[in-house]
Amino acid sequence: MSFQRRHRIGFWVGFAVLLLSIWPLYPWIAGIRPLVLGMPFSMFWLVLMIAAVFFTFLTLFTKDREDDEALDREYRK
Repeated sequence: MSFQRRHRIGFWVGFAVLLLSIWPLYPWIAGIRPLVLGMPFSMFWLVLMIAAVFFTFLTLFTKDREDDEALDREYRK
């Protein structure tokens, strides 16, 4: 996958999480019940969104680092 495509995917994941965490969409899921892992569903939802962004950006970071290392190896030859 190309550098620009990965970053575009990262942008859209971040944008989707933003939309799912603010006023127009968040009130649909902002309830106390059901409890998930001992947390109200709205809190669980926010933790899930933060985890989604974290793992998306972690993947982008590692893939970019692999690309940079490959370019460094190619340059040193």
